[in-house]
Amino acid sequence: MDVPVQRGESDALSLAATGTRPFDARVIVVATIGNALEWFDFTVFSFFAAIIAKQFFPSDNATASLLAAWTTFGVGFLTRPLGGIILGNYADRHGRKSALVVTISLMALGVGIIAFSPTYAQIGIFAPILMLIGRFLQGFSAGGEVGSATAFLVEHAPVERRGVYGSFQMISQACSMLLGALTGVALTQFLSPEQLDQFGWRIPFMLGLLIVPVGLYVRSKLDESPVFKDHAKRLPTAKSPFLESIVIHWRAILAGFGLTVYGTIGTYIFYYFMPSYATKTLGIPFSSSVIASCCAAIAYIAATFASGLVSDAVGRKKPMMISTVLSLLISYPLFVLLTGHPTLPVLILVQCSLMATLGLFQGSYCAFVCELFPAHVRSTGMAIGYNFAVMIFGGFAGAIATLLIKVTEDKLAVVYYGLFGCVVGFVTIALLKDRSKQPLM
Repeated sequence: MDVPVQRGESDALSLAATGTRPFDARVIVVATIGNALEWFDFTVFSFFAAIIAKQFFPSDNATASLLAAWTTFGVGFLTRPLGGIILGNYADRHGRKSALVVTISLMALGVGIIAFSPTYAQIGIFAPILMLIGRFLQGFSAGGEVGSATAFLVEHAPVERRGVYGSFQMISQACSMLLGALTGVALTQFLSPEQLDQFGWRIPFMLGLLIVPVGLYVRSKLDESPVFKDHAKRLPTAKSPFLESIVIHWRAILAGFGLTVYGTIGTYIFYYFMPSYATKTLGIPFSSSVIASCCAAIAYIAATFASGLVSDAVGRKKPMMISTVLSLLISYPLFVLLTGHPTLPVLILVQCSLMATLGLFQGSYCAFVCELFPAHVRSTGMAIGYNFAVMIFGGFAGAIATLLIKVTEDKLAVVYYGLFGCVVGFVTIALLKDRSKQPLM
């Protein structure tokens, strides 16, 4: 399936096509710092969900309390599409740089509310309300961050390096996931349970806030995307990037949605759900699951960078197709091996294999999706497909996997959801045209 561009095709050529500019690390930092903060906070919230539940959602029923905390956490997913639409429109009309300053400011406000909110014992019902507002702002800003930051990143890249530049968006997520897990483990080792309840769980959120001034500074100093500036000089901005996206570029949005389904299910099942699956379903010690997850994050980072590098040489479709085919072939046998031999070495082997395979897809994903859209709707179009897929298939991944295991009474049921994502990713990428060698529109 070729995704056509129907506005300014003949002359909408990227300034990044010449490939004469050197690798710019500043662009990487500017584009990924907000994404890194979001995923760091995502990880530590997951790690300390039980403590947050006690502090902000007290109940005689521990399960109900924890459920309330996870529901509040889930609000961040529900507000992602709204943030993607509103902030994506802003980025396509006023520039990526301006939008990135707005998103990190909103994200900082959300993190700050979570970090410093008084508990239920101190202010009563206003405590969970504040936590809800904090997660709302986090999700809203993250929804706008992904489209704006990825467009900024890939649009700054020379044509022969777009894959490598784009891969750092996913690498930043993995590094933040790894850092968040290590921070959580370190705090549980050095602080007592009482200290964690009193103040320890707030420390990671406070640490996350420290990078906000850096993010604001570097985002205010770096130039606007050359592709956006060139397009703004030659063509008027879209009156409504959202409406134009869904009316004219709906096929590109569906393509981005399908590609994101595989990536988000893989991330949430093979990385985030695996510790819970390993400990609760297979009886593997929690400490072992943390070690395996850290190893898996490293494998994912290496494979993601390799994919971006290779995609610049051979095109995006090849590594992405290989990834989906490998996942379809190895996922079920690996889970059979793990359920039959639930040990730390096997868990490391399984999780590293799955995440490395996923990395082959994710490293090429950002550049590929950027190349589907023209500049005047790129942030909005990307954000719509990505955020709706993450909300539906990522936010509820753990619940769906748990439900499948309970209904089927089959420990292997979790892999079926992962295979579903593989099929969607395979079909989607097979139908799309590779535009990796062409200038950005």
